[in-house]
Amino acid sequence: LQVQRTIAKQIQMVKQIGKGRYGEVWMGKWRGEKVAVKVFFTTEEASWFRETEIYQTVLMRHENILGFIAADIKGTGSWTQLYLITDYHENGSLYDYLKSTTLDTKAMLKLAYSSVSGLCHLHTEIFSTQGKPAIAHRDLKSKNILVKKNGTCCIADLGLAVKFI
Repeated sequence: LQVQRTIAKQIQMVKQIGKGRYGEVWMGKWRGEKVAVKVFFTTEEASWFRETEIYQTVLMRHENILGFIAADIKGTGSWTQLYLITDYHENGSLYDYLKSTTLDTKAMLKLAYSSVSGLCHLHTEIFSTQGKPAIAHRDLKSKNILVKKNGTCCIADLGLAVKFI
């Protein structure tokens, strides 16, 4: 597991955009760009470790999988924060997007195709010198799929995912 030990100090937390059983999600600024920062409760270290490990899997990058930037640990000795830094998508989850947006058939198909494309990449084992194992998400739902500016989706929240080795 590779942990970047400097990025947390460079991120300016702007606003909280979500909260769940694992911790909170913040919109932050890093190098002038918006990023999403998932801050795990210290009791959820195993979940942070597993999600970070999944995102760092060789050949994991795909346009329909949430873009991973870094993982970091920020602490002062008396408290510790576990960060997972990813791309930020202002449209939010597919769940919220569909509640507030009227779509035509073409736009709906674009959302569906991109979601399935990301899921297919997760599930596909890639055979090569640096292969990728098949990965099961295990918590796929519209709240764990994000809508990008271009009208496509990316799969997020890999905290329960497992590799098939």
